[in-house]
Amino acid sequence: MTTAPAKLTPRVEQEDSIVRILAEPTKAALIGDETGYGKTLLATEVIVRAGWKRVLLLGISATFPQWADRLAAQSDGAIQLRRLDSTKAGREAFDAFLAGEPGHYFTTIQWATAQNNLHRDKTDYAGNKIPKIDRKTGLPTDKFERERVNLKVYEKMSNRKAGPVDAIIFDESHAIANRDSIGRKTLLSIKTDWKIAMSATWSGNRFDFAWSTTRWLWPELIPAYWTWREEWCRTETKYVNGGRAVQEVVGEKEPEGGFVKTLPLYLRREHDMKAPPAVIVECDSTVEQRAQYEDLKSELMTWASSWSGDREPLVVDIPAVLRSRLRQVALAELSLDQEGKVTFAPNAASAKLRALRGVLDRWAGQPVVIMTDSKIYAKLVAARMTAAGYRAEAWTGDSSQGERQRLKADFIEGRLPYLVMTVQSGGTGVDGLQFACSKIVWLSIPEGDPKLVEQALGRVFRPGMTTEYGAFEHVRINMRDSLDTEILENLLLKGKAIRDSIGAQALNAA
Repeated sequence: MTTAPAKLTPRVEQEDSIVRILAEPTKAALIGDETGYGKTLLATEVIVRAGWKRVLLLGISATFPQWADRLAAQSDGAIQLRRLDSTKAGREAFDAFLAGEPGHYFTTIQWATAQNNLHRDKTDYAGNKIPKIDRKTGLPTDKFERERVNLKVYEKMSNRKAGPVDAIIFDESHAIANRDSIGRKTLLSIKTDWKIAMSATWSGNRFDFAWSTTRWLWPELIPAYWTWREEWCRTETKYVNGGRAVQEVVGEKEPEGGFVKTLPLYLRREHDMKAPPAVIVECDSTVEQRAQYEDLKSELMTWASSWSGDREPLVVDIPAVLRSRLRQVALAELSLDQEGKVTFAPNAASAKLRALRGVLDRWAGQPVVIMTDSKIYAKLVAARMTAAGYRAEAWTGDSSQGERQRLKADFIEGRLPYLVMTVQSGGTGVDGLQFACSKIVWLSIPEGDPKLVEQALGRVFRPGMTTEYGAFEHVRINMRDSLDTEILENLLLKGKAIRDSIGAQALNAA
């Protein structure tokens, strides 16, 4: 029998934030507190005390239970959070939401966006589907052109008697950091009286992405994008597409942190404890990995084993694809599946797996979270570890919600010693791993996106982390003479630039 969560009393600093938000004349707030600072409790108390009758809470799917439990506890059972999704109950709740029924509703920005957009095949004037044209041959293919139709569901809702909602609470608001995203356009179509955005990495992975969230919160204060960019963004000339010059945003104009000081209500609290630098473990590639790596670099092709056991050519003709293949071969020897797609064979040679075993043996059976940015590699690692006697399971974007709950429970309760996660799927919406673990191994990291790495780090390194296994440690396993080093260096520089602009130090600087 599950025990209902107890009602919590906000800490002094949380109480201060709650009072400031409720008193804010612009009816908007940006909460940038770091992971583990209690943003859920803070926002829940604001909802309860404000007495809002119709609230839309946007968040990560996996966090619905904790939002529902916390709202029920803080309101003494008065608030029962309703989930909008594709189940029968979820559809009924969505109909009630559109009709203007009072209530507190939860969904993801992705689901909300999907309800507002219809994707269909394009047709000509006679109603015939328009086939896609192969760019290389110029001939029609067996696929058809697609188009997106905006159904204006939320605009119609707001224009009817339903009217605007009392408040939108957007957890993990960096999901709309890209100003051109469909999710952001959907959000703008939902009329609301109050707006609260929450994310420790709300500006995404580029300073100019800071515009999107703040413009949503304060449209009267934040100017149009190009005007804002001219005022706040530092640019450099980059040459692309055969020498075409473009002005690319590389950071904030001096002094960094100046923009956040102009916001009416920006709350940012950071932990006194800082994660130590990761220990770098370099490994030499296997003979086959090195051969594939060097062939790809010099010849733009290499040889890979097919599903039938034959050797077939693997050719790349686009720089971005080449970089992707070089990153993959730094993980393990490449193969081709039955459909000719690049993959890792179950017995693929991988230098990183050898180094991983040494790291895990050094930690002598401690629970460890293992991070990679490759879904197929995560599955390979989990299978190979288990076969070698190190019981592990993979948590990827393919894992169902039920499977994720099981994996989380098994890991926290000690039944699963090693959890292999993709940074993209495990970086947000997962709380509790810190109670069982104080160690992370990074096998690979997403290129160009420091926020994902920071969020993934926060799954373990956060307040409440167990001390049973000693101090927090994390290790990065890099293949020597590969892109691993370049990617890490670029990520660290990019992450520092973002922290300099949105961090508490910038906000509190004189």
